[in-house]
Amino acid sequence: MAIALKTCCLLLALTAPVAAQTADPSTAVVEGAVINVQNSRTIPRAVVTLLRTKGGSQSKSTRADGNGHFLFQNVEPGSYRLIAERQGFFSDDRKREYQPMFDVTEGQHVRNVPVRLIPAALVSGEILDEYNDPVQNVEVSLLKLQMRLGHVYLSSAAKTITDDRGQYRIAGLHSGKYYLVAEYKPSSALAELIRTQTAAQVSEQNNITSNARRNVNAQLPEPEVPEPAFSYPPLFYPATGDFQQAQALQLRAGDEVSANFILTSVPVVSIRGRVTNGTTGRPAMGASVAAYWTVYMEGSGVPAQASKETGQFIIRGLAPGVYTLRASFTEDGQTFAGEQTVEVGTQGLQNVDIAALSDFAVTGHVTVMAEMRQNPITRVGIEFVGEGLMPRIQASATMPKMEFSAQLRPDHRYRANVRNLPEDYYLKSVAIFGSQVPPENIVVSGSGGVMELVLSPAGGHIEGTLLDSKDQPTRGSILLVPNLFDPGPPELFRRTTADGRKICSSRCGARQLQAACA
Repeated sequence: MAIALKTCCLLLALTAPVAAQTADPSTAVVEGAVINVQNSRTIPRAVVTLLRTKGGSQSKSTRADGNGHFLFQNVEPGSYRLIAERQGFFSDDRKREYQPMFDVTEGQHVRNVPVRLIPAALVSGEILDEYNDPVQNVEVSLLKLQMRLGHVYLSSAAKTITDDRGQYRIAGLHSGKYYLVAEYKPSSALAELIRTQTAAQVSEQNNITSNARRNVNAQLPEPEVPEPAFSYPPLFYPATGDFQQAQALQLRAGDEVSANFILTSVPVVSIRGRVTNGTTGRPAMGASVAAYWTVYMEGSGVPAQASKETGQFIIRGLAPGVYTLRASFTEDGQTFAGEQTVEVGTQGLQNVDIAALSDFAVTGHVTVMAEMRQNPITRVGIEFVGEGLMPRIQASATMPKMEFSAQLRPDHRYRANVRNLPEDYYLKSVAIFGSQVPPENIVVSGSGGVMELVLSPAGGHIEGTLLDSKDQPTRGSILLVPNLFDPGPPELFRRTTADGRKICSSRCGARQLQAACA
């Protein structure tokens, strides 16, 4: 009995220091669970991070157990945010209920903190041909709709490629509306095999040394690769080459959507033509050309083989259909560009002539309707936003002359936007050669243009009070949106906050607007 008592006392003496190390009274404990927002069940084995936001740089990570429970010990006092990660789920850092933030004090035990995750959606399917055979090497892309200068275009959200069974699967998707596209990408194995065999045959026939062989191979002509026997036209889901007839997929949290395609084989065709300087009519030297089957998607298109001397080009491996051809080249330090939309039949297309023009130099100045001594303008940034997928052109105007210059693409539409304006200022009007044009419809042609941007310091004010369901002032966010059929340019959208007191305010230009509270 005495021996047992001594042993017990010895064990307590040995474990006391360990307990003291794991339960520091000057620190805190944080525990909680990772929750699936869709069904309120716990999510096992998620990685949880306790991210310190104030009071230091200490952050910790742990892994939840099989019941979704997590525990952080020895947490120093400070402000923290909890973030969870798990395959097949995603979070929303804009909402406090998904990534809770809280303060921890000395010796505090923070219990039952929920960290929420949203189950991701997935899209899968099968792609067959008209003979019910699987089609491999089909690139399947999920696209999000974007708006730019009143034009819609599609940006890539995720993509994959079909396997030998013609199957694909895209997982980890956020909720939202997507468009699905299937594009056949023929294997380049045949072309690579022909190039390899050609180089080997030349080396063997000439029986040359290794050093000479490198010189000969560097000068080998590009071997002629035969056209594939057939191809498949690209399709928007469910079965159209026209984006206007495409069906959107509306994905919600945890959705598993099946979307299948049937591709129909067609004979391969080509487009032949030439690129010329649209000003001089001479052949374009060193021009690059590509064909795009839809103007709504970003991408490199199908590149052409082009002559550097004559401007002639050929684009191979196409399916019959409508294409937009885009060409560009540089001459005397100037960039020339041109495009043409063509319809290609089953016999292909010959003698296409693309006349490319250089960007036009636009000069101008910025004027202010009335002098504002309290808030003078010394410098502004000017942005010309091109239609569709064209790049944004930026310029600046600085006191005292407030002049600017920019290179704009001829016969393309731009929207002018003036940045870095003081409060209450807005772009009131735009004039080209003295004629007023809408700021969202700027088109230059001829040899250039002289532009005047007029700024007004008399922007409108909107003030009000945000009330709750009991008609009491409350906190919230106020979004001012254009009351137009077309949402309009983004600078018309204004956001402010209500602090729970009587007045909230926002300032805007002289356009019809409406407010929405969130």
